[in-house]
Amino acid sequence: MSQLRTAPALLLNALVLGLFVWAVQHYWGWSRLLAPWRELDLPILLLAVCGLLLSYGVRALRIYLAERDIPRGQYLACLRLILLNNTINLLLPARSGEASFPILMQRWFGIDAARATGTLIWLRLLDLHVLATVGAACAAGGWLDAEHGLSRLAWLAAGAAALSPLVLFVLRRPLAARLAGHGGRIPQLLSRVLTGLPHRPSGLVLDLSLSWLSWGIKLSALGWVLSRLARIPQALGTLGAIGGDLSTVLPVHAPGGFGTYEAGVLALLAPGAAPSGELLAAAVNLHLLVLTTALLSGAVAWLATSVRGRADAKLRQLNQTESPP
Repeated sequence: MSQLRTAPALLLNALVLGLFVWAVQHYWGWSRLLAPWRELDLPILLLAVCGLLLSYGVRALRIYLAERDIPRGQYLACLRLILLNNTINLLLPARSGEASFPILMQRWFGIDAARATGTLIWLRLLDLHVLATVGAACAAGGWLDAEHGLSRLAWLAAGAAALSPLVLFVLRRPLAARLAGHGGRIPQLLSRVLTGLPHRPSGLVLDLSLSWLSWGIKLSALGWVLSRLARIPQALGTLGAIGGDLSTVLPVHAPGGFGTYEAGVLALLAPGAAPSGELLAAAVNLHLLVLTTALLSGAVAWLATSVRGRADAKLRQLNQTESPP
């Protein structure tokens, strides 16, 4: 049954990937788009990949420290969870892969699925908080036309994004109390979801610090690569990287992010204008770097999980045979 349920998702991914490959070849040509890699030094590429992997490690630490019911010493399991969840999200459309997070949290650590969902919502809000704050501040600082009032709106958006985690943290207890006072299944479920948020100000500070550290590493690495590929300033490269990642955080991306990731990069690099061939090539190549790193690291995490599962099964079988009747 599980194979039957995953077949449509695999077919959808294959279809979207095929259309993406055909469209790129038909309109621009892959050889032309991949040409910038010839001018990129290998050390730069390796440093960017290391930056991506380090950001995944910080995200795993964020989960490990945020959820105190995870047994201590299980950081590597949190890292495997992050890598698997990231890969599944890339392969499935409209953020449907997020369902893997509460499932794995419950299966591996015994965390209530509703509470794990609350933790996931909180972490995604922090991700959006970082991207929106940096992106809106960059736009307000000179990328939007101040004469039309857009710069002022961008500063307001940056302020709202910066304050959103604090507002939710302050309101979590009144909301939980209000929901607990209502009967019914949905209010009770939402009340359990709110338990996934940090309980103390120290937890809020820690989550915010690790979120900014993780995204700072990732955006610096991707912005550096994009600036080299497109021959643009580092600040613009970082803004383009924000656009690509916003398309993955919001529930609008296609399977694998094919097309939507590039659209996110170009939307912030060249808003309202037809992108040049060089910018488009840089956006495609940046997406290929992110996708390849995520898929390979996810495959390693899946293999490690399979090996760990077989080892645990053999250990249980051994204990059963050695136990007295």
